[in-house]
Amino acid sequence: MNANKTTKEPIFIQNDFGYRYSIEPFLLADYVQLLPSQKVLDIGTGCGIIPLLMVFREPTLKVTGIEIQNAAADNAEQNVTNNKMDIKIFQDDFIQWAQRLKLEQFDLIVSNPPYRKSNSGRTNPDPGKAIARHELKLNLPFMLDKARPILKKGGHITLAYPSIRLQETLSELESRELFPSRIRFIHGNQSAEAKIFLVDAIKEKKNDLIVDSPLYVYNNEGSYSKEMQDIYDSFNCIDGTDHIGKK
Repeated sequence: MNANKTTKEPIFIQNDFGYRYSIEPFLLADYVQLLPSQKVLDIGTGCGIIPLLMVFREPTLKVTGIEIQNAAADNAEQNVTNNKMDIKIFQDDFIQWAQRLKLEQFDLIVSNPPYRKSNSGRTNPDPGKAIARHELKLNLPFMLDKARPILKKGGHITLAYPSIRLQETLSELESRELFPSRIRFIHGNQSAEAKIFLVDAIKEKKNDLIVDSPLYVYNNEGSYSKEMQDIYDSFNCIDGTDHIGKK
């Protein structure tokens, strides 16, 4: 952990309706390999929680968040202001926005994208939840097509996806010379199958794939595991997503 990280607890707001973040932003922000002064992009930033957590841990980062939904982007702007952090938030369609950018400018791209394909399962009647959960506005191939050109050679892209999309995700990354270097499976508890995975890939740099030890979110009795609690504590969040900024 960076010795320069702030000790003040982060304060986050999000809408009482529509999509609300869960555990994945904390897992991603903990998993990414942050270096001082990196230029970082968060695709689908929502209320800006991932940029805020990353800057909380490494204050010298130069972070940009892009969000297509107006209400979520407004929340992100408010969260940046409330936490007095130097983070840029753009309300825009990532596909169109990325086409206007200079090539190879980001050291790290991170995303907790919609998990479900547009034609899979029931689409939530709430538009905000539907866009956040289903690939209605941005799917994996299009996201990678637009993310690759703006990522520096040797730069990292780190994603969270459900385990049922593991083979597809690895294949889509490798086909664009975004070579997976690390992967970690996230389980509800030690007796549960992995629900999601975190994957880190490097542009145009092929490595042996390292499979990190699995993370178990809960103990068998239902309390947070020590590792999960340590992750929350590292961001000054006392006991998970319901108590942000109340430590």
